[in-house]
Amino acid sequence: MKVLKNSKVIRICIVLLALGFMVSGCATCASVKQLQAQVDAVSLKADNAMAAAAAAQKTADDCCATDDKANLAAKQAADRAAAAAERAENAAAKAEAVFMKNMKK
Repeated sequence: MKVLKNSKVIRICIVLLALGFMVSGCATCASVKQLQAQVDAVSLKADNAMAAAAAAQKTADDCCATDDKANLAAKQAADRAAAAAERAENAAAKAEAVFMKNMKK
């Protein structure tokens, strides 16, 4: 009889423990929904951050292309200015030679 009483007590404890676990639950449906909402919000923020990073990368690439064009244009302008300065020096030298020739007469 004693063994029977112990087995009933064990069964009752197991049933009470199972009921307690079911009532409290590891994760209720509401907590799962709340967690899913948080995951969705974080995912949306990550997607927005990736879109912003892609836009910033495109802007940086565009600026680099514009910068390269501006550098090329500045180099070409400097080359043209150097050529114009050389032509001006040559013209000044010729004018001085003509002036000196006229002064000798």
